[in-house]
Amino acid sequence: MANGNMQGAGMMASNPQENRMPMEESVGGSIVDGGRFQQAVSNLSDESSTILEQHLTPPVKKAMAELFGPEVVGVLKDFGPTEPTINIPVSIVSQTYPAKTIEESIEMMGQDFASKASSSMNNQQVSNQQGLGSSPAMMTEEQNNVPPAKPIMA
Repeated sequence: MANGNMQGAGMMASNPQENRMPMEESVGGSIVDGGRFQQAVSNLSDESSTILEQHLTPPVKKAMAELFGPEVVGVLKDFGPTEPTINIPVSIVSQTYPAKTIEESIEMMGQDFASKASSSMNNQQVSNQQGLGSSPAMMTEEQNNVPPAKPIMA
């Protein structure tokens, strides 16, 4: 005790080896029983399944594989979007789209995004039609940014 090596020894288990996990087992191994996890996932409530479907993105699945082992991701492979998503706090949604309930605010936001996306798609199609390779008959505006064919002599 005088050299400090025994500090805290009174709280140790009778066999200190029982509390240690060999490094080979803790790194890269699964800490979750795949079969039991599969059973738990199959018994999820509809609400929990919906939450996983919304938020279990590929980067989250990768993190879960690192934490719990690849069996977990195998069980959850059919959940979630296939691309990264953006999380927006509901307070921002409710302030930007005021409504009686947050659900109505979220619906308003979805409608707004959808209308902007379709408007953007329509504008992109018109832009493509008037771009290079379009026929003169398709152009609705007079083109005035074309240089003269012959140099003008003064």
